[in-house]
Amino acid sequence: MSLIIVTPMEVALRIAPDGTSTYVDVRTVAEFVKGHPRGRVINVPIEFYHPKTEAAHPNASFDLVMAHGCSRDQALIVGGDLGPRSSRAAEALIAAGYTNVTVMSAGLPGWQASGLPVTGNNADGVSYVSLLTPAKRNRGQPLDPHKISI
Repeated sequence: MSLIIVTPMEVALRIAPDGTSTYVDVRTVAEFVKGHPRGRVINVPIEFYHPKTEAAHPNASFDLVMAHGCSRDQALIVGGDLGPRSSRAAEALIAAGYTNVTVMSAGLPGWQASGLPVTGNNADGVSYVSLLTPAKRNRGQPLDPHKISI
């Protein structure tokens, strides 16, 4: 499977208030709150790390939160850091039937190197907890994508 890769500058235009895409930051909550691209962004970690051993554990609720928060045809841009998490998450989304998935090249470091704005916004509609809780309560009922905070 060949993933479509987009540059941070392209992403900035697509996730701006008048843009048509949602950026899915697949880093951990702790990484996300330290800084992420400003725009239409949500945090849905693809994995978590054990606090003592730092062993990676898949996020068992990744599919649930994505199904609740994003439609299968919604324009999604997956990003994170320089590691393989973004590509793995994008491949998982495509395998789950999402039809408009791209990956941001160079992750947050590339975003910052391009001089693009970073924020620590972790409000409702953006934070993982605010997306996870209703997804678990309302399995099968999608979230209104217009409620994503920018």
